[in-house]
Amino acid sequence: MILTAYINDVAYELDVPQDMLDEGENFFSKLDADMEKGWQMSREFVDSPTRVERCKIVADRILDAMSEGNNTLTLLCGAYLLNRMPGIGAVYIDTTGDILETSFVPESQHEATPKMSESEARTTAEGEISKVYKVGRVYRYSVLNPFNGTQEEAPSVKTEEEAQQLRGEAIHKRMRELMGRRISLDG
Repeated sequence: MILTAYINDVAYELDVPQDMLDEGENFFSKLDADMEKGWQMSREFVDSPTRVERCKIVADRILDAMSEGNNTLTLLCGAYLLNRMPGIGAVYIDTTGDILETSFVPESQHEATPKMSESEARTTAEGEISKVYKVGRVYRYSVLNPFNGTQEEAPSVKTEEEAQQLRGEAIHKRMRELMGRRISLDG
């Protein structure tokens, strides 16, 4: 099943395998048991989160898992949402630190966002990946992590040409992500 997660107005399709939904109850129950002890939700501690509050907490975990590149955890959390909120089509995950601002859209009211064109994806990717720069005797560039908004430096290399090639590969990879934006166990 597909669940669309919106992060900073960018849509990511979580391609949750059916077997994850069918066989995930142990994981879902463990999450519920952890949350039954209460949870810090933004500025307030909630003693007994409701079903919707639990789903907001798990949506926040999706953001963390995506930031870490953990597709398995991302999809397991997506499976939890699909299981606990039948009929969900999309989740808008708050990135400002206020879990309570995360919201859900029923499948019947969700329209898939059109994919970015190649030129839009190139412009966005080039804006997220800095030009090559020199640091001492090595060259590098930095990449914006779209999930947490921080700049992360690429590994340093000895030549400017090598750094330019690696930057080009990073731009093409990010363009594919922006044009497809599907997260699955296959990649």
